[in-house]
Amino acid sequence: MRWFSLAALLAACAIVFSGCSLGGEQAEQTQEADPAQVVTVLPSRPGLTPAGPVVRLDAAGFTTALLGHPDAGLTTTLESGGFRRGASRTWTGASGATLTAVAGLWDDGDPAQTIGSDAAEAVVPNGTVWMPEEFRGSDGRRAADARALNVVIGRVSLYLRAAGPVDDAAVLRQMSLMYQAAAGKDRQGTSSNG
Repeated sequence: MRWFSLAALLAACAIVFSGCSLGGEQAEQTQEADPAQVVTVLPSRPGLTPAGPVVRLDAAGFTTALLGHPDAGLTTTLESGGFRRGASRTWTGASGATLTAVAGLWDDGDPAQTIGSDAAEAVVPNGTVWMPEEFRGSDGRRAADARALNVVIGRVSLYLRAAGPVDDAAVLRQMSLMYQAAAGKDRQGTSSNG
């Protein structure tokens, strides 16, 4: 995983120094949300049940939530990339299905975009590129038995990691709810009843 950590660090530095804005419009760069609130309000997906409570994350815990295992190099990259705090929640289901939602708050959304995109590629290394049109600027990977999707809204990163029989629709539905929560939009009614 050293290549991944080094690549993420170099990419994050390049974005910061170039002044690029991968996180969307300038006005959106100020959007903030509490990561724990983003993952707390989410309902259980059909066929999946919460595997435990919401977990608040430091940089090391955030790394593990993104990748599914620790990586000291990525943790250092997060700390130097302006990561502030994060939270995650995991669901499990039959036949080894898992869905992990990860939200983070950053000083700037650009490093979050790069790191999340690289994490998606590392989690699904042989997958195909997945950029759902519902989420402008999203980046992910998908394969028959794995999916990872990264979306950044302002300074908030939204990331989903799925394994086993979890389909596109479940991932996209969960991302939609996370996006609404991060944007401060109303989650009442049919959009949030799961």
